[in-house]
Amino acid sequence: MSVLSPLHRQTPSPGAAATVYRRVQAPVPQELADPRCDCIPVPLVGYDDEGYPVEDGVGQSQRHIEQTFDSYGAVRDWCRRQGLGEVFSDLFMPYRQGQRSKVVCPDLMVALRAERQEERLSYKLWEHPTPDFVLEATSNSTWRADVEAKKQLYRDLKVYEYWLFDSAGKRIEERLRGYRLRRRTSRDGAPDVYGRVRKNRWGRYESKVLKLELCLVDDELRFYDPSAGEFLRTIREADAERAACENAEGRTAVAENRVAVLEAQLRALRQSH
Repeated sequence: MSVLSPLHRQTPSPGAAATVYRRVQAPVPQELADPRCDCIPVPLVGYDDEGYPVEDGVGQSQRHIEQTFDSYGAVRDWCRRQGLGEVFSDLFMPYRQGQRSKVVCPDLMVALRAERQEERLSYKLWEHPTPDFVLEATSNSTWRADVEAKKQLYRDLKVYEYWLFDSAGKRIEERLRGYRLRRRTSRDGAPDVYGRVRKNRWGRYESKVLKLELCLVDDELRFYDPSAGEFLRTIREADAERAACENAEGRTAVAENRVAVLEAQLRALRQSH
């Protein structure tokens, strides 16, 4: 998407009604790319007051957008009901202070210890706790970074759970894959490793962070609440239920009005006799 940066504004002419914004090109980093995260270059972004990027300019398919939107809505509502930190979607996460090109933008992330804020421009890891749960919905343009470089990056950043969802099933055979951090206790400085999350006996993957289970239903990613024995509602399902209720209420109101008219006509007939 094209983004208008508030930090690169043109000075309005005298008497102008509003400030005029212009598009800005993201600066090309002069340093070598971080070998831990070979991210896709972002051609157009916005920046905060410190020069860190705050908005993604990479285009996404309609299916990718809908899936991310549904997952975000379901998990956000669940976490708020359970009091489990904060949930973010497509929010830039700079992870190395002073190096503005060291940034990643998870499709969905949950930080259990994050404080509630009404608005965030970005999630800087030197200011906020490390996310506990990250999910990336892969696409043709990002799958290699999601599967390889980002997995290593999130492991190094100590993200406890990392999940990959391939809606098309072209890059990840099982379409849904989860990793959980296994912390090393040895004193030789060996790094922590990611271990694969295996299916339970019901064919779902357990997230210890969310206390939910992830699975595929009709090729869609769904979140299952084992304590309630039901799936979390997606935003589309909630909207459909709300529309059905409104339609039912509308039909009820019409019927009640019709009954009221008929009763009034009946009273008028009785009085006329």
